[in-house]
Amino acid sequence: MRIIKEGKKPIKEWQVTCKKCGCVFVFNNSDVHSDQREGDWVVCPTCNECIDVTHRNWLNENIKHL
Repeated sequence: MRIIKEGKKPIKEWQVTCKKCGCVFVFNNSDVHSDQREGDWVVCPTCNECIDVTHRNWLNENIKHL
């Protein structure tokens, strides 16, 4: 097999609302921090609250896939 034209993978983005301050922001996989025991989280850019996004690919009222 050989590649004739290289493609690009689309970047997955999610929209999340911080429950502490109400900030609505968009993040992608490069923004996610991960730990084996703690799971996955992003940091709110307004109040620095850690927001759990471990199950971001599942239906979640707080996280929307864009």
